[in-house]
Amino acid sequence: MKKKRINDELNRNRELQMIEKQRRIEGQAKVERDEFQKIIETQKDEREKELQLEKERADLLRKHAEELRKQISMNEENKKELEKMKLEEGKKTKEELENHKRKLEEIKNQKLQELRGMGVKDKYTTELAKKKIVI
Repeated sequence: MKKKRINDELNRNRELQMIEKQRRIEGQAKVERDEFQKIIETQKDEREKELQLEKERADLLRKHAEELRKQISMNEENKKELEKMKLEEGKKTKEELENHKRKLEEIKNQKLQELRGMGVKDKYTTELAKKKIVI
């Protein structure tokens, strides 16, 4: 009987040890799972941050490119406007010169008529009549 009691107690102690060992293994497994889960969450957060940074960089690049295109477009428009203004100024200057030349021609013709009206001979007025007005 004593032997049976000792065996029973040994069996119970072994069983308790096995249960305790199983609890420790399960506890360790839970700690490892939790740690693994934490690592996965950290990696996921880091990946999301990287994706956000990449998106922000892409947005900045897109905005910068858009601003450059607008600036180029504005420069082209300004260049066209400046060219248009130069052409208009050239036309205006040309018209002014033509008007001035016409006035000088009219004055020359009036002077010739006055001289002829005063009885000045043609030999004295032909040089003036042949004279080209150059501006």
